[in-house]
Amino acid sequence: MQISEQKLSRIDLNLLISLSMLLKEKSVSRAAERLYLSQSAMSRTLQRLRDLFDDPLFHRTATGIIPTVKAQAIEALLPDLLQKLETIFQSENFSPATCQHHFSISIPPLMSHAFLLPLVQKIYSTAPMVQLTEHSAKVDPEKHLESGSLDFAIHIEKSTDNNFTSTSLGTLIPVIFARRNHPLTNKNKIELKDCFDYSFLDLNIESAANIGFINPIDTMLSKQGFHRDIHLKSSQFSILSDVLMTSDNLLIGPHFLLNSNVFNENFTVVYQFEKSSANSIGLYLLEHQRVQNSAVHQWLKNIIINQKF
Repeated sequence: MQISEQKLSRIDLNLLISLSMLLKEKSVSRAAERLYLSQSAMSRTLQRLRDLFDDPLFHRTATGIIPTVKAQAIEALLPDLLQKLETIFQSENFSPATCQHHFSISIPPLMSHAFLLPLVQKIYSTAPMVQLTEHSAKVDPEKHLESGSLDFAIHIEKSTDNNFTSTSLGTLIPVIFARRNHPLTNKNKIELKDCFDYSFLDLNIESAANIGFINPIDTMLSKQGFHRDIHLKSSQFSILSDVLMTSDNLLIGPHFLLNSNVFNENFTVVYQFEKSSANSIGLYLLEHQRVQNSAVHQWLKNIIINQKF
């Protein structure tokens, strides 16, 4: 049954509180006293209730008032209804141990190996019933955060929209990876220009309209006079890994991939950029204002921003 907001808007919900107290006390005077009202005010409220439900609701006896069948039917529904109304107006009572919330978060694919596993371990150590869905990074995460299809997005740019909060997660220092027996590993000293004798692999950031997007790595390289020849671009890290392992292509990724044992077993660093502002790429956690007063969302946010890269 569809609820008619127009019909409910004409009803004073305080009447339900008065009705609940009348049903409990079976006395107009005692109900008035409990609600800090005069007896005449409570009598007027009872008349309004009778008009609202088109029923006398109570009959007077020598010992007080007794409910009609209609009032008894309402009495069976009131406790659950009032409890739900109270829940709406109460402050959120959040406990990680009992939380069953489902979160959606977008993460750049190259971050997953070094970031997602420790994040999941930290979440489930205190909130074992939480559900988490990871999505690929998006060029335009704001619309997904606003719609609610994403709760958080880890992104390489701050949001310029006042409806969003951008929290710094630190900076990325690019590293160039290759397979372990790559020809570059035979050189005594590898310079950046040596890497550009080879083609590169790159991650494709998900977007409905990817036109015009410039990877900040390419902006950084351009300032140093270099341009990548992209041999393959894919949103699937597993595909890039397989190609990287079986070819002379190179891959530029964040420095914290060095913390991934799985990645280090198969690949090696052939060039590591110096730590400087020119070689740094900002990393931010984006959230829409709709989650800023949510205790459960702010709990997860604190876990994310305390992750070490």
